[in-house]
Amino acid sequence: MSSDERSEERVETKAAPTTQIVLHAHLSADAITRHDLENNSECLTGFVEQAGGRVLTAEQIAARCGRDDVSITVKPVIDLRERLATGGYTPTERIRDHVIARDRTCVFPWCGRNARRCDLDHVVPFDHDAPDRGGTTSTDNLAALCRRHHRLKTKGRWSYAMTEPGRFVWTSPHGHHYLRDHTGSRPIDATGHPPDL
Repeated sequence: MSSDERSEERVETKAAPTTQIVLHAHLSADAITRHDLENNSECLTGFVEQAGGRVLTAEQIAARCGRDDVSITVKPVIDLRERLATGGYTPTERIRDHVIARDRTCVFPWCGRNARRCDLDHVVPFDHDAPDRGGTTSTDNLAALCRRHHRLKTKGRWSYAMTEPGRFVWTSPHGHHYLRDHTGSRPIDATGHPPDL
C-alpha cells in the first residue's frame, strides 16, 4: 500500500462530545426590553446548573459551551411570573422545570440541596379523593423539598406556607417561624437560631 493510499484511509473524524450541558438561560427583563442597556453585560446572564448553580455572564456561557467536546441542550425560556397547572397529582416536566428554576434549592430553612434532586411538595396537600377540594398541582402550590425535609414536613409537625412565589414561611413544632426566599433563610421571631430539628 502506497503512502497516498494510507493517507486516504486516515479520515479526520471529529470526536464525540464528552460533556453534556443542559442550559437554562434566564435573561433579566432589562436585557430583553431596555435597548439602551445592550452593551451592559450585567443584564446578559444565565443560570447553568452544571456550573454549581452560579449565574454566569453571556461570555462565560459562550466559553463553557463553545468547545468541540460539549453537547448542548437548551431548555425553553421559563417565565417565572406565569402560573402553570395540571389537573392531576403529578407535575408536568414544564411545571417541574419552573419550580426548580424558581427555588434552585430545597426550600427548608438553611438547606442547600439542589432542587433538581428534590421532591416537589404540594404546599397545600393534594386531595386524592376529591382533587377539586385539595391543593392544586400548580407552580403556586409546589415547592422543592429534599427527601429528608419532605418527610420532616409530612411526619414531623413542621408546616409552611407560600406567601408569594418563591417565598416561604415555616413554623417549627416549637412555634418558631423562619422565612426562606431567594435571598436565603432567616428567623422571623427573636430566636435567632437555625431550625430546631
